[in-house]
Amino acid sequence: MTTRTFVTLLACAMLPALFHAQENAEEKPLITLACISDIHTERSLITDINNIGLRGSFAQTLSRIRDEENIDVLLLGGDCTSDATIPQANWEQVRRLIAGYSRSAFRDESRTPVLYVTGNHDYEVANWHDLPKPYNAGDYYTYPMRDDIGPLSADDAFYEEADNADMGSMSLLAAYHYVIHGFDFVILNCGKHQFRDAGYYEYSLESVQWVADKLAQIYAGDPAKTVFFALHIPFGDSNSIRSASKGIVPSAGEKLLKSTLARYPNLIMLYGHDHGEDKAYTRVKTSQRVTRYDRNGAVIATYDSTHVDGALPSGYEPESADVSPAEPAHTWHVFDESASLYLGFNSQNISAVAQAAEVTFELKNASTCEFAVRVAGSGSGANGNYLYSGTSGRFSANSSYCPTYLYRVAQIDASGVKAELTNTVTDGERYLIVTQNHNNTSQYYALTSEVYGGNRLVGLSVTLSGRQLTLGPDYAKAVWTIRDSSPTPAEPSFFSAFMGSMRYYYNTIDPGDMPVETPNIVQALMVYVYRDRVELHMKNYNKSGTINGITVNKYLYPYISYRGVRDPSAAVHSVYLEDYYAEPLRCYDLVGRPVPSPRHGCYIVKGKKVMVR
Repeated sequence: MTTRTFVTLLACAMLPALFHAQENAEEKPLITLACISDIHTERSLITDINNIGLRGSFAQTLSRIRDEENIDVLLLGGDCTSDATIPQANWEQVRRLIAGYSRSAFRDESRTPVLYVTGNHDYEVANWHDLPKPYNAGDYYTYPMRDDIGPLSADDAFYEEADNADMGSMSLLAAYHYVIHGFDFVILNCGKHQFRDAGYYEYSLESVQWVADKLAQIYAGDPAKTVFFALHIPFGDSNSIRSASKGIVPSAGEKLLKSTLARYPNLIMLYGHDHGEDKAYTRVKTSQRVTRYDRNGAVIATYDSTHVDGALPSGYEPESADVSPAEPAHTWHVFDESASLYLGFNSQNISAVAQAAEVTFELKNASTCEFAVRVAGSGSGANGNYLYSGTSGRFSANSSYCPTYLYRVAQIDASGVKAELTNTVTDGERYLIVTQNHNNTSQYYALTSEVYGGNRLVGLSVTLSGRQLTLGPDYAKAVWTIRDSSPTPAEPSFFSAFMGSMRYYYNTIDPGDMPVETPNIVQALMVYVYRDRVELHMKNYNKSGTINGITVNKYLYPYISYRGVRDPSAAVHSVYLEDYYAEPLRCYDLVGRPVPSPRHGCYIVKGKKVMVR
């Protein structure tokens, strides 16, 4: 017996006992990530230097995470502070408290990697508005992050200069990269634009370009890596978002960011910021606030065979009705052939324009054929995106919709237009778009392509009688052709997920703005990475059940993305057996039994552990 054969047999002889022990042990994640966002320390909590504190929900959540989890990384998703101008000493005390509580979430106190994402409100205590301040209220790197994780190399940090009025400029850490437990974390901070205006949700093109370059560098060595990308503000098309206006401002930076992320199917994007109104908090399923994108950056269906809702803990049933993420809205182009113009926005408001805009028709009531119509884009004089008929009957954009009805054109001739009411939209068909007047609900107007005063569209008064609508020969300008504009989905790519919030606001359960006291609903996202999947669990850390008629479950369905995840610390390498050895092989499982046709899993081949994929 050769030495090599002896070693192989010895290894196989020792494996049964080892495998038996592992078989009975609970599967351990490769890495566990806890995500907490929007602490919003504010008001009387931070204005009295002798009595500075944090929200009770923050400390309570971190204490429970320590007791219930064994985390490797804590990610704070931004807006640690809020809209209050305070002295530097006050803010530094707030930062010390946040750092101390954050470190307490780890069972191993010798290593406490906490990643800080700068939110749009984190600069509010020292931004450009009012009097400029001599300190950076978004600086969580020089303390505590540098102490807890280590210094950033020049290659892993990107700084940009923000205008600080008569104090010149302030250097902000706009983006950075750390490797923790072998996993890459790329962070995009709210930078120079939000430093000047917290309500302007734009990331600079320079900072996004740095992220794009860094991701290209990371993935060049291993295209199959699972990489975490975190920022505060989401994309405007995210599932369950309050409104598109809560997302990143459409811009060159936003376009570059989405197209960059779409290149990497194994990337996971995590965000905060959008925690207002009833849509914000997760009711039943974590997937409610998960959004998948394809290789073109378009939203696609959340579920398929590789992305599913997981099971609840044994014995638990949901307390409220299923709340699933909305399917991507179908989009259309609305075109007036006689004028060769599209329904869209000019710089002012709703108008007839040369470039096609995406339009959605949301069916509100199938029996009455009532729709709500939204037009993509915005104008400086517009107040929203819904098609709206005001006092004069002219059409503009508004945050609230007017009931709208589609009449499919059956006939156009010298006598005029004949159309019939419908509750469906068909590609290539011609329609009359008729909206109920907001101020006189007995009056209806048909949308035309005639522009009024440069910033609205003329409405033609019509009389409805039954399901038929007839217009005279002069009304051809009210005929619109509706064409399908929804792109064919490309291959699936990255997905994004909401981190939850320490302070939901303006909702049925917690009405009003953000007071100091602990809110009823507190949620945080736990991320568990295994070799064959990533599990996202949104968890409740305060009240659950039915409150003010709204039910939020104590136990929420997890969201599972099945994927191969490389273990950075493992000695086992993933290979295809037919590529690894040319000659016929003898393959054994981990207890030493022959396996004629190995499938996915770990096996012994020539005395070595090999992961078969």
